[in-house]
Amino acid sequence: MITNKSANLRALSTPKRAKRFVFIGILLWPLFVSHIAIMTTIINRQCGTFNIYSTIYTIYTIIFAGLISPILLGIFGYLSYRNMRQIKMRIQPILNNTNHVNNLVRRRDRELLIIVISEVFIYVLTTTFYPLILLEMMISRYIISNKSTQYSQIENFIFPISFLLLFVNNSMPFYIYLLSSKSFRHDFKELLINYYRKLRNPTRVTSVHPIHLTLTQRDTHV
Repeated sequence: MITNKSANLRALSTPKRAKRFVFIGILLWPLFVSHIAIMTTIINRQCGTFNIYSTIYTIYTIIFAGLISPILLGIFGYLSYRNMRQIKMRIQPILNNTNHVNNLVRRRDRELLIIVISEVFIYVLTTTFYPLILLEMMISRYIISNKSTQYSQIENFIFPISFLLLFVNNSMPFYIYLLSSKSFRHDFKELLINYYRKLRNPTRVTSVHPIHLTLTQRDTHV
């Protein structure tokens, strides 16, 4: 929204609305996946999904984790990068195409492109194995009547690794931004320094600019 050329869409991109969306997501997603907590059960001292719900859960995971999420991530990432390119084309004539400005714009475009590609790549890498192993286990359950012990051991070894990768994916955006964006590293460094100063001297009143204001001022200056 913040990179869109439409003023109405840009006006929707505010910290207040972002907090609302986060709060709504915290409320809705547990309800949306509550069927997992309800239908997961224990059979023969083994906790998991069984019978028809096992098939439903596999299809659900393939659609939402393996298809919809990476597709939406790629689409919105591409749109953000395209909007940044259009902004670059609009501001160049006004600023007389100075080398300094062009270098800043190219650097921001490059950072955004690296972030978008990295996020899509990391997401696909960390979330693809889980729906695939679920699909393999579902197919083998109907095709292979008697699985060998070695075959079952391989499945039981790969399954928790693929599940662990889902949690790795949740922490990766921070490290992607930290490694890819100089602006993010600068703001993150300032944030740590401000917190450190507050801890050293709690009574001292310091003027701390929010990160979004810092970015806005930097962009306006550019």
